[in-house]
Amino acid sequence: MSSIVYQNSKPQQFMEYNPAYEQQQQQIQIQKLNQKQQEEVQSIRYYLYDSLQFLINLLYSSKAVNEHFENDPQHPMRIIARNKITLQLNLSNSIQFDQSFQYKSDPKLNQVLQIEKQNAKKLLEQLPPEFKLEFENYLEIYQSSSLDQNIEMRSLNMEQTNIETKFDSNVLQSIINSIQQVDKTTQQFREQKVYKIPNIQDIITNANNYYQKTKYSLVKNYPNQNQIQIELQEMSQQQDMPIPLSQNKFKLKRKLHRPIKDKQIFGIQNRKIYKDTSQRNKNHCNYQHLGKNL
Repeated sequence: MSSIVYQNSKPQQFMEYNPAYEQQQQQIQIQKLNQKQQEEVQSIRYYLYDSLQFLINLLYSSKAVNEHFENDPQHPMRIIARNKITLQLNLSNSIQFDQSFQYKSDPKLNQVLQIEKQNAKKLLEQLPPEFKLEFENYLEIYQSSSLDQNIEMRSLNMEQTNIETKFDSNVLQSIINSIQQVDKTTQQFREQKVYKIPNIQDIITNANNYYQKTKYSLVKNYPNQNQIQIELQEMSQQQDMPIPLSQNKFKLKRKLHRPIKDKQIFGIQNRKIYKDTSQRNKNHCNYQHLGKNL
């Protein structure tokens, strides 16, 4: 049996990329593999495309967080969102490093792995241009650490936060359940020998759903963040705004004749600032809980 898994028999004049044709040719070649190798092909695809999808999901989620806290670049939730992306990049690198090592001794499966990586790169190229520009650094790291032919184990450092870490048994159980679900899913792929490779529409649809869920959680746990910031900025600008000389005399006269009302207005403003500040403090206490659910 030939050691070449995928043969390119396309005529020279039709060398432009055709996803449907490529997938058909790959499937024909995979059918020539033995049963054990065909099972491994499904695992290769699952681990590769599942990691890619989850990375894009987290990038879309980070986009929602950045939009919600647009006026607060150092908000803990923005740091948490970036750290989740970093963790996923590290995890994907570990998985692909293990895959490369595992199939290094099998030329056929190694070639399958490399071809699927090239397909993953082509999927990334089809992402919206503005999205690729916004997260260019993360996408470049992902390609070099997970999709290159020869990769090395690496670990990116996460950003420091002032979050007090606490043990949560529910989180631990969630992780255990996730691991068990992955094992169950991979076993199903191995038995059925079928894994549907996602196209760019599938990936973007799933990522948009993740984006909407993140926005819903943010609005629920951090309501009116942008509006509060805007109101505080407007009040600050009004206090610092120079008053024309023609109005100074009028405003001074008004204060002398209506001191009680001015005190009432000042009291209302103080209560509003206190209310907004209390809401932000309440939201700040909830950010760690939300970080687990985004």
